[in-house]
Amino acid sequence: MATATMNHEPYMRRALELASRGTGHVAPNPRVGCVIVHNDHIIAEGWHAVFGGPHAEVAALAGLDTVPADATMYVTLEPCAHQGKTPPCTNAIIASGIRNVVVGMSDPNPMVSGRGIAALREAGISVVTDVLAHECLWLNRGFAHWMTHRRPWVMAKIGQSLDGCMATWNGASKWITSQASRHVVHALRGEVDAVLTGVGTVLADDPLFTVRHVDGRSPMRIVLDTQLRTPIDGALVASTAVSPVVILCAADVNDSDAAQALRDRGCSVIGIPSVNGRLSIADALDVCATQFSVTMLLVEAGPTVLTSLLANNAIHELRLHTAPILLGDGLRWNMLRPDHPSTASTWVVHSLDYVDGDVHTTLLPVMP
Repeated sequence: MATATMNHEPYMRRALELASRGTGHVAPNPRVGCVIVHNDHIIAEGWHAVFGGPHAEVAALAGLDTVPADATMYVTLEPCAHQGKTPPCTNAIIASGIRNVVVGMSDPNPMVSGRGIAALREAGISVVTDVLAHECLWLNRGFAHWMTHRRPWVMAKIGQSLDGCMATWNGASKWITSQASRHVVHALRGEVDAVLTGVGTVLADDPLFTVRHVDGRSPMRIVLDTQLRTPIDGALVASTAVSPVVILCAADVNDSDAAQALRDRGCSVIGIPSVNGRLSIADALDVCATQFSVTMLLVEAGPTVLTSLLANNAIHELRLHTAPILLGDGLRWNMLRPDHPSTASTWVVHSLDYVDGDVHTTLLPVMP
């Protein structure tokens, strides 16, 4: 029987490993993994592999002809108790005869949170909760934020020099960081639903923002382009067959010839409110979440977009890739000018890694 005093963490860690296999394939659903353990041995494994497909619990149960009643199921997210694209997982668990379930975290959907656990307990199943809950939440931070706030989790990736520059004085930015760091960025793209950039970056670099060098699905590309300056013959517009391209523009140019030309080439063009000649960040994020179900958004942009996001407290995670070089009087990514240290943004280090001479730091904001 599963009890709170047992060491559940090794099995939950394995379930988390399995859950990560759904990366890039299940959004806007969460990534979920499941293992079934009997006599201290894993006898079945499963994960949510594709959007609309079997959930992790059902996939694990499908690997067993019979389920020992004294086995324990470990699942990273509270089993669902409602009908969606698939039947409720709680029904399958109860029907299997399993009597012990260990849950990593509760469902962040306020409409369903706790119902799955309650359904299992009402059926006489022992349920242990909150095992490696922080790790489970981190894996599905995008889903949790989207579910509770109806906004994407915004991750900003910035390649910089030791002195905080993202380009030289004349705007040259290829390449500050190492090739290994660039591979990490491509892997990040494979984890998110969309990449957000500004038209300035599109004009300067003619980027693709697809996944290359590593295996993974290329994300949607979203461009903040107030006056629709995105080149018709650029790399983004030419690659709409690879992954969608969405261009957010000012409402007054949404019906222009330029907008129609981009639409004719496969782009989605959407007009949103602008303030003082700049697109509303809040409205841009709303479009991402509501029209395109973006749960994880990676920002690869220049200082104008980054500063606007920072000024709106819209960045939830900073990924700083710092190369051991000095650029001196270069282009700095943060143009915010606080009046006093007490008004400056505060960030805490979540993790730190070394990649081929570069330092990769993940930081989270300390909200006031």
